[in-house]
Amino acid sequence: MLLLVKLRFKSALKVGGGDLAQGEEFRGILHSDTIFSAILNEWVRIYGRVSAETLLSTFRGDLPPFKISSAFPYCLDEYYLPAPYGTGELHMYKLKETPFLELYDFLDLASGNQQSILKKDLINPLENILFQQIAPRVSIDRISAATNVYQVTGWQFKEEGGLYFIIDLHDNALNEKLHLCIKMLGDSGFGGDRSVGYGLFDAEIHPINDAAGWLDLFQKRSGENIVYFTLSLCCPSTEEAKEAVSYQLLSRKSWIFSHSSAKQLKRRECKMIAEGSLFRNLIKGQLVDVTPSEFTEHNVYRYGLGMMIDVVDLVKP
Repeated sequence: MLLLVKLRFKSALKVGGGDLAQGEEFRGILHSDTIFSAILNEWVRIYGRVSAETLLSTFRGDLPPFKISSAFPYCLDEYYLPAPYGTGELHMYKLKETPFLELYDFLDLASGNQQSILKKDLINPLENILFQQIAPRVSIDRISAATNVYQVTGWQFKEEGGLYFIIDLHDNALNEKLHLCIKMLGDSGFGGDRSVGYGLFDAEIHPINDAAGWLDLFQKRSGENIVYFTLSLCCPSTEEAKEAVSYQLLSRKSWIFSHSSAKQLKRRECKMIAEGSLFRNLIKGQLVDVTPSEFTEHNVYRYGLGMMIDVVDLVKP
C-alpha cells in the first residue's frame, strides 16, 4: 500500500540542505533519513524501546516492513519531484538549474518524452511557496541576568504549500502505529529551534493506490532502456554502488537526538547517494550504524534504504 503524507507547517522550519559542500541553506528537501529517525523516536516514546528495536531488526531482511521517500514540495494539488542527475543536453540546458519537476512533467520524462520538457519554461516552485523568516531572540545569562539579542533564521511555507513524502507500506499491520507516530511527530517537529515552535506541522495521510498520476509513477516499465531513479537518500553496499549511473554524494552528519538518552554527541559521518540519482539496476541500500564510540545507551542508525522507481534512461541525450 502506498501512502501520501502531506505536511502543512504551522511555523517556520529550520533545517539545512545536508550538502556541506554547497552550504546548509534549505533546498526544499527533508531527507528520508531525517524522517525515519524522527518517526522511530516517536515509536520509542509511544511503544517503548524494545518495540522499536524489534522494528529495526525487520529492516535488515530482504523485504523491509515499509520504505519512505524524502519529502518534497507541494503547492495545492501540484506535487514536485527532484530533477534527475545527468550529462545530456536535457540536463545541461534545462535541468541543471531546475531542482524540481511537477509530477506530470516528471512522468513525461520518465516515459522518454524529453522533447516535451525541452520545450517548457521550467521554474523553481520554491520561489512561489517558500520564503525566509528572520525572528529576534533574546538569551538571558542565568548569573548576571545580562541579555543578548540575536536572530534566528527559518523557512516558512505559504499557506497553500508544504512538503510531502511517500510511504511504501508492505506490512499493513503497522498502518495504525505509523499514522499515530506521524501525528504525534507533528507536535514534536523537525529541525532546529523546536522549543520555540519551529518545525511543527499538521499531517494528512491518504492511500494513493488509486490516485491519478501516482499509479503511473510507480508502474513497472519494460524494455532494455530502463534505469532506476531514487526518491530517497540511499546508502548502497559496495557491490550495489557499482550500479550507479549518475548521482550526487551527500555527507550526512548531525547530533544524536534520542528519547532514551540525554547525551548530546555527534553521529559518525556517513556518505549517502542523493535523491534523483540513477542506477542501472534496483538496489536495496542499508541501515548504517553511525554510533559514536562514546555513546553506549543504544546503537544509532542512519536510514539508507532506497525507494526506487523505474524510468526510461534519463542520462542519454
